[in-house]
Amino acid sequence: MEKGEEAGGVYIFGYGSIIWKVGFEYAEKRNGYIRGYSRRMWQGSEDHRGVPGKPGRVATLVKNEKDDELTWGVAYFVKDQDKEKVFAYLDDREKGGFVREEVTFYTKSEGSQELETKKAVLYRATEENQLFLGDASVEAIARQIFESSGPSGPNLEYLSNLCNSLRQMSVEDKHLFEIEHYILNQLKNIEKDNKNNNKESSDTIIIQQ
Repeated sequence: MEKGEEAGGVYIFGYGSIIWKVGFEYAEKRNGYIRGYSRRMWQGSEDHRGVPGKPGRVATLVKNEKDDELTWGVAYFVKDQDKEKVFAYLDDREKGGFVREEVTFYTKSEGSQELETKKAVLYRATEENQLFLGDASVEAIARQIFESSGPSGPNLEYLSNLCNSLRQMSVEDKHLFEIEHYILNQLKNIEKDNKNNNKESSDTIIIQQ
């Protein structure tokens, strides 16, 4: 039994905002991955990163029957005496279409190369919930994220925090990084156009004088 683990405790696996914004007490955290799922920005958010009628997009997990994709994240060990409080907090935080599921979490102890498996609980928004948006083009997803904001802040902040957190873990996520790359390129183009427009305005003023 590892440090912090004890009978009756539970690991909570975070693959989205829980990676950088935990919000609950835990005894230990471990980086690692789960199998059989793909992380996708396919869940609508009207309570955190969007508003009713104009949802943002947040990450959920889509089942991948090939079982060849690893979804990296962070698992937090919650002691038995804290479980009830933590689940009450997370049930409310993830009430916008997310339900609990038990998964197998793969990890390594600090200083060890031996792969370990742990049972963990995660929150996943399934295709059946009314806010599930599903797949769309990179351009469409990027535009929705760029234009959305909610009580927890801009949707783009969510995407940036998630991408940066994964980079700090040396994790590649093609889906997320393609969306981020598209948005950053569009922002650069907007900045370039603004500079050109300002230059043209200045030239016009000089000519008029």
